[in-house]
Amino acid sequence: MQNSNTYKLYKSGKLWVIGAVAVAGVAVSANTAQVSADTVSNADTQAVKTTDTTQNDKQVQLTASSTGTTTDKVTTDDATKSATVSSTAEKSTVPTTAGTSVTQDQAKDAVDKAQNTVKDDAKTASDAGVDVTTGKTTDVTINDDNASSKTNEVLSDLNKQDQAVKDATAKQQANDQAYQTATTEKTDATKQGKAYLNNATSDLDKQVDTTEKAGIKVNVEVAQSSPEYKDLSGLEGQDLLDAMAYNIDLYKQAIADGVASEKDDTETLAKLTAEYQQKQADYAKANADRDDAVKQGETDLNNATSDLDKQVEASKNAGLDVSVEVSKVSPKYKDLTGLEGQDLLDAMADNLDLYKQAVASGVANEKADQATLVKLTAEYQKQVADYEAQKAAVDKANADKKAAYEKALEDYMNGTNHTTSMTAQTQTDASSGQYQTFMNATVDNTTGEFTLEHDTNDGVHIIGHGVLKGKVNWKIVSNGDGTETVTISSIELYSYTYTNAYQNQAVNQNINFHVYDNDGNELFSVYYDGNTTFSKAINKTAQINKTFKISPNETSSLTQVLVVDDNWIWNTHGQVSTQIKNTNVAPKAPTYEQDPVKPTAPKATVHHVQVVAPVKGQAPAVPVASVKKVTVADMPNADKPQPQKVAVHYYNIKKTPEAEKTATPETPRAVETASILPTTHASENQGGVLLSAMAGLASLGLAFGISKKGKKQN
Repeated sequence: MQNSNTYKLYKSGKLWVIGAVAVAGVAVSANTAQVSADTVSNADTQAVKTTDTTQNDKQVQLTASSTGTTTDKVTTDDATKSATVSSTAEKSTVPTTAGTSVTQDQAKDAVDKAQNTVKDDAKTASDAGVDVTTGKTTDVTINDDNASSKTNEVLSDLNKQDQAVKDATAKQQANDQAYQTATTEKTDATKQGKAYLNNATSDLDKQVDTTEKAGIKVNVEVAQSSPEYKDLSGLEGQDLLDAMAYNIDLYKQAIADGVASEKDDTETLAKLTAEYQQKQADYAKANADRDDAVKQGETDLNNATSDLDKQVEASKNAGLDVSVEVSKVSPKYKDLTGLEGQDLLDAMADNLDLYKQAVASGVANEKADQATLVKLTAEYQKQVADYEAQKAAVDKANADKKAAYEKALEDYMNGTNHTTSMTAQTQTDASSGQYQTFMNATVDNTTGEFTLEHDTNDGVHIIGHGVLKGKVNWKIVSNGDGTETVTISSIELYSYTYTNAYQNQAVNQNINFHVYDNDGNELFSVYYDGNTTFSKAINKTAQINKTFKISPNETSSLTQVLVVDDNWIWNTHGQVSTQIKNTNVAPKAPTYEQDPVKPTAPKATVHHVQVVAPVKGQAPAVPVASVKKVTVADMPNADKPQPQKVAVHYYNIKKTPEAEKTATPETPRAVETASILPTTHASENQGGVLLSAMAGLASLGLAFGISKKGKKQN
């Protein structure tokens, strides 16, 4: 069988290693005999035999060199042995002689028996499928003289016909057996071969499905194996068996090659799938390791950044000027482009080490910034606390001053502070001399109640005192600017009391005391002699209704509220007046204490560290695989053998009545061979090669003879 180049997964031009198979040539001996009634003899009839087809190596083992492993052994059976069939027929039982001195009846009986045997064998041949043609019955007249010789000639011919029939039957049966055997062997070999190949194809299909589910593209090609089978057209008997055995060997070898090829593709595909899946697993692990490390790194950095941000906020709230900058760290990672499997895992591990180191450094830097900021903030807060304590003291002192000033200012602006005085004035000269007398008045600044006192002088002594009590009603309203509006509305007189001190020694003792309002209306009067003490209730009110405005520290002019007459020796006429002073004093603006120097807020810069994460690994390249499904061309079918042909003819033996011996009978003429039996016109001794050739032609149905069947003769 011709070797074929098979292209495997990523392998081009891979040569199959095939064990040597030696197939012996088919040596066919063509010593066949012509099946002809007049030439076939037992000696010339020879069985068709062929030498066995052999194969030296019983096992064919195919090894896929690309995988480095031996495939499952796919073996063929022993080289197919050619089944043997023999076309050697049994010897005819038809006698060739009837013996000497046979009677006509005996001769006829012998011929009839022989012809019955031939007819039976012809029936057997016809049942076996032989095309038996019955020729015209030949009449043969015998008499007592030629009964033996004629009978012997007829029997000899019937023997040859019977042998030819038996030979045709044997050849027909041998051909049929060879056809059946060849067909069965072909069917069995085909069934077994297809089962082997189907199993291998099923395994390959399963692996293709598994591989495609793994994500690998698989191109499936159908490869037709077409062994160079021998043509079986026209072959019969052993030739057919030998050629079929040869074809079966080629078919089995093609099946073995196909199974080995598909097993190799299955194993190679399984290996490729496992490698790809491992690469995918390594790719997934590398990226999972990367994601875990990056997640942890981001968590660590985020925690450090969060702590730093909290401190930044606290420091800013404490008044520090804090700025935040971003520091991006990009380690020198290994390039992962095109890396797969362990190379990817190793490179990713190196990159993750660099990433973790950068993260740890970033976390340490942010913690250091946080610690620095904590210290700086504490120092500043101490300065601020000291400042605020000093400031609080100054503020309190200034606030107190301001409050006092504002209170004083408010009091000043809205104050009704005042002092009130009452004055009693007289218009007489009794203020000096022997009868000197006095009159004065006092007033309560809060209640407005007043006391008017005067003395009584008899020229010797002050004999008594008079006291007039009452109340001046006034209202003071602040004008909101420190000035006051004063309204003296009325005066009430409570009582008058005289207290005696000495006896009146004056001749004139008609003392009288009068009180008038500003309009001259008498409000009160009393007459007495001055020698006794008395008290009188007055309970009268006089309207005044005087309004005036006074500025701070201004004293109003005297306002008359009563007119008093103290009449006796010397009349003392006087007026009781009151005046009010605005005692509001504008406060002086305070001198405030200076604020302490506020500490300068320090400036600080902290850094958010960002570490550039390593890139993920690239997904492994998806391989594209190519496999072959092998189909083996079917072996050619054997041709159904053509029926063997044989011709028979029978004899009608006619007996001759005994004749009277009146004369010497004429010697009967010998039966002409041509008129009774067919001849080959060849010497019997030359039958070797020629008869073999003719027998071969006869076995192929090519021998000359009678082709038209005649009716069977009784």
